[in-house]
Amino acid sequence: MPLRPLLILLLVPSPAAAQESLEAKPCRPLFSTTAGLTEPGAVELEAGLQGIAHRDGTRHGTLPFQFNVGLTEWFDLRIGSSGHNLVRDPLGQDLQGCGDPLLGGQVLLARQASAGLDVGVAVWHKFAVSRPRSCIASGGTDDTAFLVLSRASGRWAFDLNAGANWLGDRAGGRLRQAALSCTATCAFAPGWNLSLDTYALAATRASRRTVSSILALSRDLGPDLTVDAAVEAGWTREAPRLALNVGMVWRIGRWRSR
Repeated sequence: MPLRPLLILLLVPSPAAAQESLEAKPCRPLFSTTAGLTEPGAVELEAGLQGIAHRDGTRHGTLPFQFNVGLTEWFDLRIGSSGHNLVRDPLGQDLQGCGDPLLGGQVLLARQASAGLDVGVAVWHKFAVSRPRSCIASGGTDDTAFLVLSRASGRWAFDLNAGANWLGDRAGGRLRQAALSCTATCAFAPGWNLSLDTYALAATRASRRTVSSILALSRDLGPDLTVDAAVEAGWTREAPRLALNVGMVWRIGRWRSR
């Protein structure tokens, strides 16, 4: 597509966006998730391309994706994977392979209208089906559980996630890792949102504490498609030195009529 029409598409508000008041819409989850659910009967695809540069010289590229299936007003199903992984170690050697599949879901326990904020619980399970390789697959199953708190007020929205990961290895061992994150999102123009997501992962006997921040920009191209771009900079040695991520959220359609 020529550059000028593309710039017009991105910079000029869509008719739908122009008619709406400024209300914050959190960007595609890169770490934190919002308590909001997929509309019942709808199917969404979250997909992206991520490149990570680590402080030890390792570079990591992934193609993560996740399908969100709205089942009821209080529960949705989530199926995804880190997709294809390409790792280049400090010596220049390449490893590649597919990431393990993830199955999860989220429950909405309370709504802001009655409780003052949205309250939910999100869980994921990683199945160890990929061949174990350094930096690609651990060979063990992982579990994640988070309490999710969200509140929206005009052009601002805030999300707080608190929970833990239970990380497995090929020997059957398990490590518990506490996790905490918070996100602030601002709708600064019709169809445009800017999010700052900061997260922390506790140290375990196999890793140091990780603290990192992600700045993400999203643009609604229509009622069913949002694109985004994000940059991440780590605050600790265990965190990425720099990561770039581009992706989209696409409302594919409905599997069930209203």
